[in-house]
Amino acid sequence: MARRTVFSMFDMDDFLRNGGAERVSECASKKLGEVLEESGKELLFRAKKLSAHAGRKEVKREDILLAAQLMRLAG
Repeated sequence: MARRTVFSMFDMDDFLRNGGAERVSECASKKLGEVLEESGKELLFRAKKLSAHAGRKEVKREDILLAAQLMRLAG
């Protein structure tokens, strides 16, 4: 059974074309969706830890922004 991804291949194809790619393979669209999904999961994990550290259960915009910044620094 195929695993359902969060991002559709159509959306990934469109995203790549808007980024300047003239031609996009199906495999490239699929891989971009997988990479973005994994990055999103990591970002959410870090944002949840930041909100918990601040004593909150709610993840706020600031948590997402700080988590993204920390990921860029760590990456």
